[in-house]
Amino acid sequence: MKAFKDFAFALGVLAVSTGAAAQAPDPSPTTPVETLELAAFEPTRGEAVLEAYIDGVVDAHRREHGTPGVTVSVVQNGKVLFAKGYGYADLDAETPVSGNDTLFRIGSVSKTFTWAAVMMLAERGAIDLDADVNQYLKGIQIPEAFDAPVTMNHLMAHRAGFEETFGVFTHRDDTDVSLTDALIADMPARINPPGARSSYSNWGAALAAKIVEDVTGENYETFLSREILAPLAMSKTTLHGPLTAPANLQPLYALGYGKSGGGFAQKDPMQIGPFAPAGAMGSTAADMAQWMLLLLGKGEHNGNRLYSPETADEMFSRAFGDRPRVSDVAHGFFTKTYKGYDVYGHGGGTANFRTYMEVNPALDVGIFISQNSIADAALIGQLPDIITARLAGDAAPRETAARLTAKEAAEYAGAYVTNRRSFVRFEKLFSISATATVAPGANGTLAIQSPNGPREMRRLGGDVFEDRNGNRVAFDRGTSGAVTHFSSGPQSYERVGFFGGPNSINAGFGLAAFFAATTLGGAWRRQGRNVPQTGVGRGLGVFAIVAALCAIALVAMIVIVVATLSNYGAADLLNYPPAQIVWLRLIAMAAFIVAGLGVLSLAPVWLKSGWSIWRKLHHTMFAGAMALLGAVLVIWNIIFAPIS
Repeated sequence: MKAFKDFAFALGVLAVSTGAAAQAPDPSPTTPVETLELAAFEPTRGEAVLEAYIDGVVDAHRREHGTPGVTVSVVQNGKVLFAKGYGYADLDAETPVSGNDTLFRIGSVSKTFTWAAVMMLAERGAIDLDADVNQYLKGIQIPEAFDAPVTMNHLMAHRAGFEETFGVFTHRDDTDVSLTDALIADMPARINPPGARSSYSNWGAALAAKIVEDVTGENYETFLSREILAPLAMSKTTLHGPLTAPANLQPLYALGYGKSGGGFAQKDPMQIGPFAPAGAMGSTAADMAQWMLLLLGKGEHNGNRLYSPETADEMFSRAFGDRPRVSDVAHGFFTKTYKGYDVYGHGGGTANFRTYMEVNPALDVGIFISQNSIADAALIGQLPDIITARLAGDAAPRETAARLTAKEAAEYAGAYVTNRRSFVRFEKLFSISATATVAPGANGTLAIQSPNGPREMRRLGGDVFEDRNGNRVAFDRGTSGAVTHFSSGPQSYERVGFFGGPNSINAGFGLAAFFAATTLGGAWRRQGRNVPQTGVGRGLGVFAIVAALCAIALVAMIVIVVATLSNYGAADLLNYPPAQIVWLRLIAMAAFIVAGLGVLSLAPVWLKSGWSIWRKLHHTMFAGAMALLGAVLVIWNIIFAPIS
């Protein structure tokens, strides 16, 4: 049922950073890269040609989509080619975006600074990347599980095995809650053994910042400012969002916008309070150019060495080698191969901004781009690839693909659900918007329908597949040889059966609503008629009406929740959960009780009601539908589970 997918999506969009797509935007399948290409350029013709080319691409995107503002910087060969703004930081005041002065929210690109801080401390011998993180933590400990400790390498690769926790997005920036207390309050359950699955974790990144604090004995922001920002002269970069940034930087922040009617309306900034190291930073295109130059300079920039070349090489290496042909995470940086080149980067998303940063050591080029709206953000993922494709020329042609037979394709077919979800809390329900369906495609390919849209994947060999834009996924098999999940970058999707996917929700709610409606219709039809039934039958008839009304009320409450969450803004997240969700859970509990009573009613219905055979059969099917609904309510944590 589309309503239930919308229910999850309405909140999922606001909980960004929430999904791999938000972190590392793939080119949209419905907006091919070619649609953004205006003309080819030759890099040897000079920087002005490159700048003019990018001007054309960005301007065309803004004309088509109306994006309020965009900021871009490009570095190559140890220097800044340009840092430039397009459009407006403030639409009403018509304040232009300045590449030098306008701060954009960079979201999870903030994590690259956290990971660099960790690597600097590892170089100094203060952190062992393979040691149990509990030995560094003060005031908080990760619970033991799986007979395996969580290490810093697990945190950096997003393989610690944590569930998603929505609580990260419910803290105000001006809160007095410490990072330690917030981590404890929102601690996720350990779901998978460390290293077994990729599952992007904001909480895990914030825990790494906590380790920086505990190892150094100082606030993370103090370490960040002294050890990284000051040496790079990144004076317009801050760990604070616009509400708590230093007074000299607050006026420089671009406003965030969302679609409203036929245009854009200003939106409240997203706040994450003590979880700032995971995604609260603001920066300019010019400052981010300095950051990229450091990354490309192997820890040295303008005579300042922050870490050694050996540490730089380790930073861009993978701690886990189980899928070398597919994008993964290299010590906190997303890594993929494009046009034959290894590139390293990170995406970022807040409620109103989309950002991407990428460096290509072989071409010695870095690209940063951000826009102050999450609507129509294909440009964020596509522009770096367009530039790389032009610089790379005809390097590394696509690998030869093998056609799948129908039998082979069937081995992969099925429903898959992201591992970046809640498992033990109410918010598990939201994962229905993050499901993928794999089916045989045309001409021996696989068709994957996911939150990123439809993709046709060709087989490169083994269990590795690639789409037309070069994005790859790797399927994994269990000990029996059956496919269990697929992975790409910091994300993995688990193969699930009926009750693990959205079809169970569709069936549970859909069948219950159908039989509730027909039960009420039957009751109306029998009004005023002399229908044969016993006194027990009359009582059971009243119960059936109550059960039907309860089922209808539950469906109606879902619709109300969808409407509420569809209009949810960043400020609303601070007051999560809304009252509508509380009411939903109360009505769901009533429906669960009614479902149990419905099963118990079957014996008297058949033995003592005096009903016709058709009415008995209908009531039996209604009881079965309610029993299925009751199972769905439990399995999907709508009842009996805590709320974040």
